[in-house]
Amino acid sequence: MSISEIMKLDGRVLVAFCVVAEELHFGRAAARLSISQPPLSRQIKQLEEWVGTALFLRSTRTVALTAAGVVMYQQARRICADLEYMVQTTRQVARGDAGSLSIGITPSAANSPLVESLHVFRLRHPTIELDLREMDSVNMTAALLAHELDVALMRPIVQSDKIRSMTVYSEPIGLVSRADHVFAEDTVTLKEIARHPLIGYEESVSPYFAEMVRGIFARENTMPNIVQKSRLPSILTLVEAGVGVAIAPASMAQARAASLTWRSISAINLPVAQVIVAVAREASNPVINSFVGSLLGRRTRGSF
Repeated sequence: MSISEIMKLDGRVLVAFCVVAEELHFGRAAARLSISQPPLSRQIKQLEEWVGTALFLRSTRTVALTAAGVVMYQQARRICADLEYMVQTTRQVARGDAGSLSIGITPSAANSPLVESLHVFRLRHPTIELDLREMDSVNMTAALLAHELDVALMRPIVQSDKIRSMTVYSEPIGLVSRADHVFAEDTVTLKEIARHPLIGYEESVSPYFAEMVRGIFARENTMPNIVQKSRLPSILTLVEAGVGVAIAPASMAQARAASLTWRSISAINLPVAQVIVAVAREASNPVINSFVGSLLGRRTRGSF
């Protein structure tokens, strides 16, 4: 059968046929369809002419499916269900209630409340498939622009006007040490920290925290004793091994509370560690706004 022939078939006629096949009574079928009986009879007659065979056996008292009608009904019911599913899912995707979303998340935020936000989003949107990828913040801007990611949960190091972003989480930074490390107070000063070996951040993979630590000590004219540089969460492993202490977000240390202790730092203009949600300006995935709205605790229909 040619495409032109198939295009002659109206989906509404298939629905009408299925209703008649289920009711086996034109009057009841017409009532279900909210139309009068004569137009319904004409639709079925046109359908029979189109397929080239009778689909119903009619008498003054009964209506029954022919053998061809039984086959037609089985296939038509499946097609109608597929059409309904197609329309439903298309509308869901257009609303941002279905589809898929690729999300990059920085390892240093893997223990933050953002993870619970991801869980809540999954519960509220079971028809959206999430592809979660752990990735360094330095690589996420390129991944967004290359459409390898839809959304990035990263540190605020974006340097492109083709990216839009918003802060979604902030937390304090402090000193992380082994649980058996002796400090006199729960709050430590930078001068105290400078007397201990400090594990710093590798600038190439953690520029955000590397610059943060550098600025903290520079504002108080204090020189840290950096003995090694690495990245989160490897820095915490080095702290556990007794290599030194580190400056890190509270959530990272809390994830290893059995072996590590986090203390607040007394310092001038001590910054907080921020996580932003970043999206390419030209991104068109409608799920993005649903996701960002969920992170912000509201329903977002337009762009954030």
